[in-house]
Amino acid sequence: MHSDILIIGNGIAALSLVYHLTELGIDKDIIVLSEEPTTRTNSYLAQGGIAIEFGNATNKNKHIADTISCGIINNQTSTTTILSEAENSIRSIINSGLSFEYDHTGNLLKRREGGHSERRILYHSDTSGKHISDFLIQKVNANKRVKVIQNSFCFKLLREGNTCIGAEVYNTLENTVETIYAAKTILATGGAGALYSNTSNSSQSIGSGIALAKEIGAVITNMEFIQFHPTAFVRKEKTILISEALRGEGAYIKDRNGNRLDGVELLTRDRLSRILYDGMQNGEEYYLDCTDIPEEVLTKFDYVRNSLASFGIDISTTPIPIKPVAHYMCGGITTDVQGKTNIENLYAIGETADTGLHGANRLASNSLTEAITVPYLLTLDLLKSDWKESETSNINHYSVDICRNYTIRIDSLRTMMWEKCGIVRTNSDLEYLRNYIATEMGKLDENSSISYAKLKYKTMLETAMIIVDSSINRSENVGTFWKK
Repeated sequence: MHSDILIIGNGIAALSLVYHLTELGIDKDIIVLSEEPTTRTNSYLAQGGIAIEFGNATNKNKHIADTISCGIINNQTSTTTILSEAENSIRSIINSGLSFEYDHTGNLLKRREGGHSERRILYHSDTSGKHISDFLIQKVNANKRVKVIQNSFCFKLLREGNTCIGAEVYNTLENTVETIYAAKTILATGGAGALYSNTSNSSQSIGSGIALAKEIGAVITNMEFIQFHPTAFVRKEKTILISEALRGEGAYIKDRNGNRLDGVELLTRDRLSRILYDGMQNGEEYYLDCTDIPEEVLTKFDYVRNSLASFGIDISTTPIPIKPVAHYMCGGITTDVQGKTNIENLYAIGETADTGLHGANRLASNSLTEAITVPYLLTLDLLKSDWKESETSNINHYSVDICRNYTIRIDSLRTMMWEKCGIVRTNSDLEYLRNYIATEMGKLDENSSISYAKLKYKTMLETAMIIVDSSINRSENVGTFWKK
């Protein structure tokens, strides 16, 4: 199979790219490849919104300053470019019909979240990700040159010289392998939160793009910086992320005795997560108290409210039990602001990319800003691009064996990542975990056959090893990274 553009992933970054390609007149064949529907992606579940400043240079500079204050080691040039260009990319989508919340005079309403000095978050109730995704899906479906392929797991990128020419894909329904050649390959595979037992992420968020890119020589950076969201309701059957926008509207955090943790509500996620982690290590329990928030404000948080109601919690009267969970991968495949990697014709966008915007700690709601803006800048670059048809390489042949079950081993890895490579780490724990992962990799290599479960576990091990190695190599505590 051949395509001009192969997009691996179907979250907001992938959908935004198709939108911008269409709007700016790039008339090419596009394949959007994914394991599961967009409704299972992390960005679809995003509650907060889009951090953006329109027009006013002073306010834009404040947004840039807040981002760098939060991330500390950000690439300042990339941060300035992305947050400055965000207005153009997001206005384009708004002008195409995407709506947010407005006041009675027609002005956009904005929320404030942790680390922000101003209200600058555009939102739609507490389901901004769903709202944006549903709008973009309509645009994608309207482009007749887009082919959406689901139930497909990309397990290998193809490289000739220093050029990516496509990918090998495992069909999870038919247990077959297909090769897709493409002039341009874009990784939009999301983060790696599902490597952890406690996470807000979907099950496919295993950092697959990281493993794919590293295998063919792409540069990977800052993988030790995994952001933990401080406020989630965690039960065996479901984890419900509690948007920090609630704290921006007046919710506060209490211990089990009802004592308020003063001054922590709008701390950045890394600082608040460590505060809660330290207390929990000493047997403390924490709650998010929304009972002082006016009813007319709580009605803007229907997703959280209804989700918790299914567990018997009325947030207007009852504090919510909370725990930190793995949430966002701040590092990733090293790219410029246009998503370019060091491999020709290979790009990365969204959470799988490290553009330098997030540094050591992502500022709340900057993820959707990046997921819409970098695809816009990539599209501008592709307007000037050379569109040579990709060359065909030798086709690999694989033996498929679907009899082996990896569920227990996957669960063990996720538990160990949480316990030994989580909010606070030690070198001894990391070395133990590294040896465990290496042993598991060796066991997989004993059998050359493949299956969806095996490929997924192999990818999890490879990405986990990158995170562990990066954690061992870092000596300075900064942002989300904390090692004793």
